[in-house]
Amino acid sequence: RGTAVVRVAAFFAVALAAMAFVSHARGLNDPGTLWHTRVGQIILDRGLMTTDPFTFTFADKTWIPQQWLGEVMMAALHHIGGFDAILWVYLAVFTAAFTAVFRRLLAGGMGWPLAGVVTALAMVAAGFHFYARPHVFTIALMVLVTAFIVDYETGRCSWKHLLWLIPVHIVWTNLHGGMLGGIATLALAWLITRRDHKGAYLLIVIACGLAMFANPIGLELQRTWFRLIGSKALALYVTEHSPMNLTRGGDLAVLGFAAVYVLILAGAGRPKLLWLIPLVWLALSVQSIRNGPLFVAVAAVMLADIWPHTLWYRKLLVHGDTLATPVTLLPRVFWPIPLLVVVAGLCVTGWSRFDQKYVPMDMTDAVRKIPAGSRIYNETNWGGFLIWYAPDCKIFMDDRFELCGDDWLREYVENTQFDAWQEKYGFQWAFVSVDALKDHTGWRLVQQGATASLYQKR
Repeated sequence: RGTAVVRVAAFFAVALAAMAFVSHARGLNDPGTLWHTRVGQIILDRGLMTTDPFTFTFADKTWIPQQWLGEVMMAALHHIGGFDAILWVYLAVFTAAFTAVFRRLLAGGMGWPLAGVVTALAMVAAGFHFYARPHVFTIALMVLVTAFIVDYETGRCSWKHLLWLIPVHIVWTNLHGGMLGGIATLALAWLITRRDHKGAYLLIVIACGLAMFANPIGLELQRTWFRLIGSKALALYVTEHSPMNLTRGGDLAVLGFAAVYVLILAGAGRPKLLWLIPLVWLALSVQSIRNGPLFVAVAAVMLADIWPHTLWYRKLLVHGDTLATPVTLLPRVFWPIPLLVVVAGLCVTGWSRFDQKYVPMDMTDAVRKIPAGSRIYNETNWGGFLIWYAPDCKIFMDDRFELCGDDWLREYVENTQFDAWQEKYGFQWAFVSVDALKDHTGWRLVQQGATASLYQKR
């Protein structure tokens, strides 16, 4: 067991270093990283906003920071160590969640080489859309909720331990709307449970559901969530919300991990109903790839419970293979050392960077010179960049699609042209992809960068 503790701690350190190496040039490449951090700063300075503070297209329209707690954390981390600190801590949260998976696989009788490979595959599949944004907490908390469910169903904890899930869901409510996924998984587990105290279990599920109302925003929080869930335009126009597409690498990674899960599940013969819950999440992932990381989180935890019941485990164990070991109690993990690793990492700066393809850093000086209060037309992916680097101006749009709504998004994508937008809103500046307006005689090129250009109306 002492060796297992060392291996778990070593896995965390190695996995965190690997994630930092892979993500240092891509983990900040989502426009949401920038505007989430700016929102957090505004909340710390002025309190929660109730209308949109960034665009001229939706000025004074109701908009609430539905992920306010995660955004405040991002602002605080930026104050400590810039975007390096934000990315480092979010990587640590993600890695800690899957280190817990590795730990459970070891306890479930999987040899450390195989446990390491399976966990690494899970991290790749769940991390295909990894960016420093509050949604990372949803992936980690889905691991936690599934672990509680499995431990209860296997008798490793009583129903009283499930009470911890109530404060977890209260915090989760204020971090990210993915808490609905946690409630749905809990409810599904309750439906199929055969353990005693089913009434107490149901009350806990209901309490976790009511946790969504424990927020400083009010009912507008839930209205925002359900607008996003019910949006048809997002599935059509936004890759993150679209159905699974096997021409994309990230979608293939999710499907690959699904194949691993099904293969191990097939070796268990007659499965428990509990083990079928990940297949529900897999079906939801086919409908919207946004659910892919949640499928991986649930399935990875379930694998630790399935493994000792499989034909593969029995065959490997009989032959004394290092890929299978006797099932043991969950070894306690000495977390102070990994925690010191995370704290030490906050002292290191300059290791992360923005990818010029997604964040045009060579244009920062140009946009900072735009007069305060100016209206700037911009393409969607440049919205977060402008919110961060030109905070005194008003932008055209960004990727807060709950703000614009389906009809406006559909019009933006399919119908209205640039000149029509200019006539409607009267903006004098445009921040667009390189050469997007090069043949437009009504606009003067102010500065051109590698991937974006700034124009001013003549």
